[in-house]
Amino acid sequence: MKLADEIIASVEPEPATDIRVGLKYTAVEVKEKIGLAYNFSDSIMPPLKNAGSLIGKDLIKLSKSWNFIEASIGCAAINALLKPKVFKKMNIFDHILEISKDYKRVGIVGRFPFIGKIRGREVFVFEKKPMEGALPDTAEEELLPKCDLVVISGSTFVNKSLQRLLELSNGHTLVIGPTTPLTPILFDHGADLIAGVVAKDKKALEIVSQGGGTQEFSRVVDEVVMKTK
Repeated sequence: MKLADEIIASVEPEPATDIRVGLKYTAVEVKEKIGLAYNFSDSIMPPLKNAGSLIGKDLIKLSKSWNFIEASIGCAAINALLKPKVFKKMNIFDHILEISKDYKRVGIVGRFPFIGKIRGREVFVFEKKPMEGALPDTAEEELLPKCDLVVISGSTFVNKSLQRLLELSNGHTLVIGPTTPLTPILFDHGADLIAGVVAKDKKALEIVSQGGGTQEFSRVVDEVVMKTK
C-alpha cells in the first residue's frame, strides 16, 4: 500500500466533526471541510464495530482497511484534509470526449455516462461487477497496458486497486471522480491528470445521508482538475 501510505503521510491528522455513510457515497467533515468517497454499499462487509463513536477521532488510517465501508470513511477523511494548491475548474467528461479523438484504444475502469459517446475508437470498459458491455477487472492485467488513453475511477482508491492500475497503464492516464484524492502524489505514480471535487456547501452532507450520488452533488461541489507540468 505504498500509494496509500504516501498520501496518509502527506496530511496532518485532525478529528472528524461529522460522518455520513450513504447508499452511494460517504462524507466526512473535518474543520468545516467536507471530503467525499465512494461507498461500495453493495459489497458484503460486516457492520462497523465502532459505529457511533467515530466522531472526534482521526480517521485517515481507515483508508487502508479491507472493510470497504471503513475504507470509504478513511478516504473521505483524507479528501477533507487535502489542500490542493493549483487546480482549475473543468467538466472532465467533456474533456475526455475531446481528447479521445487523438487516441486509438481507450481503457476505462468504471462505468461512466460518457462511454457511449466515444466514437470511432476501440474502447475497453472494466468492471468488478458483471454487466453488459464491460469486461471483468481481471482483464485489466492484459489489456490496460495496450491502451493509449486510460481513465480510472477514483473509487479504486477505496478498494486498493488504484496503485496497481497506475502501474499497468502505459498511456495518457486520468484518475477521475469525487473520490479522487487531489494530490500530486498521484503524478509520481503515473497519473497525467486527476479530476475530483471540492465541496463548497454543507448540503453535501445531507445529500449523502439521503442516498444521493454524483448527479445530486453537481450543485454543491466544484469539479476541478490538476495536471502534471
